[in-house]
Amino acid sequence: MRAAVYRGARTVVVEEVAVPEVGPGEVLLEVSHCGICGSDLHLMMEDWGRPGTIGGHEYSGVVVEVGADVDGWAPGDRAVGGPGPGCGTCRACRAGSPNLCATHPGPIMAGPGAFASYKLLAADRLFRVPDGVDLRTAALTEPLAVAWRGVRKAGAVAGMRALVTGAGPIGLLTVAALRASGVTEVTVSEPEEGRRTLAQRIGATEIVSPEDLEMPAMPMELVESPFDIAFDCSGRPDAMEAALNHLDRAGTLVLSGTGMRRPRFDANRIILNELVVTGTVEYTPGDYESALELLASGTLPTGALIEPEDVPLDGVQRAMERLVAGELAGKVLVAPHA
Repeated sequence: MRAAVYRGARTVVVEEVAVPEVGPGEVLLEVSHCGICGSDLHLMMEDWGRPGTIGGHEYSGVVVEVGADVDGWAPGDRAVGGPGPGCGTCRACRAGSPNLCATHPGPIMAGPGAFASYKLLAADRLFRVPDGVDLRTAALTEPLAVAWRGVRKAGAVAGMRALVTGAGPIGLLTVAALRASGVTEVTVSEPEEGRRTLAQRIGATEIVSPEDLEMPAMPMELVESPFDIAFDCSGRPDAMEAALNHLDRAGTLVLSGTGMRRPRFDANRIILNELVVTGTVEYTPGDYESALELLASGTLPTGALIEPEDVPLDGVQRAMERLVAGELAGKVLVAPHA
């Protein structure tokens, strides 16, 4: 089969590789679409990755082969790959957080990725695509589950005011998830014009530049119109700090963007205003099911969230370069069979 293989030094090459052999408890999926994630950019365009690897973990497809001991799946079934159940015995799993499992790898680390014609995965990582949801849209399930988990962690409900810093794919999906949760006042902070425009189309009620976010002089002071909840989806330390500084008393900041530089939070501001700062990593199977239900509801502006043109395997590197340069604002989908 053909696959886009990372070879180091910001180089992705399409190569012929063996189709994975299906073992007991496994399923082979013919990949329909696979989104390019920020983690793929870190691994392949910032050289965090290991040469010889195949990226891609935001995928949808059709089952073509099932292994022994697999029940409930058959060739022709439409599915997306997602999180497994965890080990079931560690403290995190017992607490209902298999995304923090101490022994089982998350979806990003679960074998070669889906920038390829076929993807092998354990059957317990397979989720059925609802009727009425096309496979192109279904490829949004993974990043939507990330956004949905963050919105749940914040306790978002109607009547709250929300701030989202960073309008990349996760930031845009967070805006969409907030609106779906009944939050009607959503401000987005984003420096790039294309993303700012797209954020408005998705449902942001106010768009600001990062430099427009005022900084209170003292830790007990609040900005003129503070937010109940804030989400940093950029991974930038200055954006994380700004989001914290714009919370109302007893507000919550959810961190989902990753980066190598660390923020400097004012501990006195957190203490004096009883703020909550929490992270969110990946998702649980329940988050995945919720994301699929949300896609099936038809309430999300999926047409605006996805770039209009699919990318073939030999266009992966160029698409990544354009994403890094800020030339593309929406979710870029790779179609391995295009």
